[in-house]
Amino acid sequence: MKKFRLSAVCALCLCLLAACAASPADSGSSPQPAGAPAPAEGEAPAVLTLRVVDGAEEGDLLLAGEGAGEVYTLPVGEIPVRLGGGTEEAGAGVLEDGMVVDVACSGTVLETFPAQLGAVSSITAWPQGTEKNPGGAYYDLCGLYLQVLEDLWAVDPGLNSDDGLTSIGVDLSRAPGGLTEGEKAAVAWRFAESHGKALVTGAYEELLEQGYITAEPLEGSDAKFMHWEDGVLFSITPADGHEDEAYSLPVLFFNAEKWRSSLGAYGFSDCSALWPELGTWTGYTAGSEYIS
Repeated sequence: MKKFRLSAVCALCLCLLAACAASPADSGSSPQPAGAPAPAEGEAPAVLTLRVVDGAEEGDLLLAGEGAGEVYTLPVGEIPVRLGGGTEEAGAGVLEDGMVVDVACSGTVLETFPAQLGAVSSITAWPQGTEKNPGGAYYDLCGLYLQVLEDLWAVDPGLNSDDGLTSIGVDLSRAPGGLTEGEKAAVAWRFAESHGKALVTGAYEELLEQGYITAEPLEGSDAKFMHWEDGVLFSITPADGHEDEAYSLPVLFFNAEKWRSSLGAYGFSDCSALWPELGTWTGYTAGSEYIS
């Protein structure tokens, strides 16, 4: 199963964020977004430590930090890219999905979601095995989950057909592996954006409480038919039964499901993905699949 790259355009402007702003375009940095203040002359740049969620191959980065609002887009363009610990330019070709990067900028952002970084003077990339990107971890876990979500989209396509579908729900609140809230938000946004749908985040119970999922009484029964009329919910959760197992290399176990109604769901159960000591996942396996 090969890794994929997503590219589509869909604006979802929701949050207020704080991070990097714009500077004059002739300084060799990224163009100044409209509405972002110019940095003070001689002011030292702020440095944001972020993870590349997607877009390294195209040079159009989707970046995430710790908090749910810390999601940024950044076209690399002519921005100097250096390897961590070095001073010479390495070029954008060293960037990888999953990599930790330090982005030097002015300290404010254009308030969109994802935020648009301006006044970026340099990017420092930290390859695997360096102090900010040690081995033995779930490198490019965001990429794995984007692949899983895309695979779910492809199976039983009738559940997410375009007939009346306007929203995609993504619940990564229990996804194993230690994603930050920013990384969860970035993965959810990228997946919904790639399919041109509005993003709704939250667990099943939250969507039910908010009225996205509705309950219809079944005639002659106390049971109710649960249904999301114009949306489909994707979720990734831990797989049970592996808590006491130990492995010499990082192994992640998870379940994944898409749900549209009580009689319309598809899932991958007891999935596993393996990481090398230094490197990234190359695929995953599903123990079983189910449909309802």
